[in-house]
Amino acid sequence: MTQRVHVMQNNFGKEKDGIKAPYFDGTQLCAQVDPELFFPNNASEATKLKRVVIPICRECSFQAKCLEYAINSDVHGIWAGTSDTDRMKIRKQKGLKVTSMTSVVNSMLA
Repeated sequence: MTQRVHVMQNNFGKEKDGIKAPYFDGTQLCAQVDPELFFPNNASEATKLKRVVIPICRECSFQAKCLEYAINSDVHGIWAGTSDTDRMKIRKQKGLKVTSMTSVVNSMLA
């Protein structure tokens, strides 16, 4: 298991920055596919992987909770069918704190 996948699985059900992540119980659709699909290495890869991941996220009953958590937390990867860039745009539109992705990735790998 890669470090990125381990981070994703460990985020569920835990609190970060005062926000509790959706509880990961293995019934989420993302738990039934290769977790690496949710952690692109760059924007180009994210665009390609979103084509695969979005249909999975659309069918998942946890999508709304996942998206809420991802928008309000500094998580990396594809969450609820949104990329890091997508969530930065949503945060900006909602007037929320916009964090640079470099600081997000560095904090996760620390």
